[in-house]
Amino acid sequence: MTLETLKNELLTLGIPGLFLISFLDCVGVPVPGGADLLVMLLSWQRPAHLFLIAVVAALGSVLGSLVLYGIARTKGDAMMSRFPKDMQDRVKEKFRQNDILALLVAMLGPPPLPTKFFVLVAGVVRMDWRRFVAAVFAGRLIRFLGEAYLAVKLGDRAAETLREHYPSIAGALAAAVVLYFLLRRFVQRGPRNEEARERLLHRAADIGSVKPPEAPESDRAR
Repeated sequence: MTLETLKNELLTLGIPGLFLISFLDCVGVPVPGGADLLVMLLSWQRPAHLFLIAVVAALGSVLGSLVLYGIARTKGDAMMSRFPKDMQDRVKEKFRQNDILALLVAMLGPPPLPTKFFVLVAGVVRMDWRRFVAAVFAGRLIRFLGEAYLAVKLGDRAAETLREHYPSIAGALAAAVVLYFLLRRFVQRGPRNEEARERLLHRAADIGSVKPPEAPESDRAR
């Protein structure tokens, strides 16, 4: 049985088949067209189930990515050896700076962005599995929801539109995610800075209220 035949067989299962295809695609099995086109096809056929279709596809991606992540925690360095060393170092540095942001943006990125490479790096650097799951699910859900919405609105023109404009669409989504994280960090830093300033003021007030020790009477008599 070829992979194309397997995909068609799974597609006849409807939404459960989409889950399996999404899982296999993220494990590393090259499914023709991936989950993206299937999300669009099913959403076009069943617009009332748009959100369910996106969630199921995202869950399949999470479980498939978890398998690859688990393997990478033990054998990741060997699996990554086929990628350039400078590329490995750059991505690892991004994970050390903000692992959730790095992985989330990768999940939104268009081909040929090596999404699976980012999953491998997450395992190699021992990213917390809960943060890993949250980033993969959020990124894939945003991606699949956008594709499903396009399919419902544009019908059979959705796939062509996505193929032509996906880099721009994905770039805009990734920029929005980065902006959100930057704004959140700025907002969170505000209260911390205010608390630090208050502590410094209190410390200065405490120092100012301390009286210097009085000289002994013998010294004062002199």
